[in-house]
Amino acid sequence: MGRKHTPFTSLSRRKRRAKTLHFKNLIYRERDRLGGIFYDECDQAVALASGRWTWSDIIFLSQDPAIFWNAEIITANVAFADAVEDIAFNEAFSKLNAAETQQEMHLDFTPDVSSNGKRWLRKPALKYPQFDGLTFNDFIDKRALEIARDNPPAIYCGYRILPGYASGIGLQIVVEADRLNRAMIETAIADFRTRGERNWISDVPARVCYSDKTISTPLKIKE
Repeated sequence: MGRKHTPFTSLSRRKRRAKTLHFKNLIYRERDRLGGIFYDECDQAVALASGRWTWSDIIFLSQDPAIFWNAEIITANVAFADAVEDIAFNEAFSKLNAAETQQEMHLDFTPDVSSNGKRWLRKPALKYPQFDGLTFNDFIDKRALEIARDNPPAIYCGYRILPGYASGIGLQIVVEADRLNRAMIETAIADFRTRGERNWISDVPARVCYSDKTISTPLKIKE
């Protein structure tokens, strides 16, 4: 059996303070690399040089010494792409029958036994008449472009607290920018604190464009 998942917020204040202190020390140790406000495993020099730094998983401290924030910060463009592709996926999924759904949700590889032993081969993608002869993924790509052009969902910047995290309190930050940088992340953290570390969504839709290229490194948190 796997280890039982215990939400951070259900821990005693003493245990939450101890975990927060660990990340406080980590942020301090990495201050020369990251500035001392947050921790990020992303190589910021590489991300900046790529010109495609549009999301990061970061850790920063709350004003409460027994809380740290386990946050995803993304640009509005990334949030827009996620929303558009979710709509396209759900539309494509709704057009599949039970057998087709099983086929698409199954592994993309199949075993092949030859004189050289067992190996794995990628299964050919199926084309469907309900997708005008396109594969499931190609149809999603096509519809995403059409949705972004013809019926784009509105995206709002702000802060959304995500409950149930085992390490810290989850948070999603959406900022209006083409790319991230350290100053922008620090500004978002400061604004979140100024607003009382609460959920907040702008009432003005963000300006967005559609792109599928991002770069960062998922944060690996040691319990």
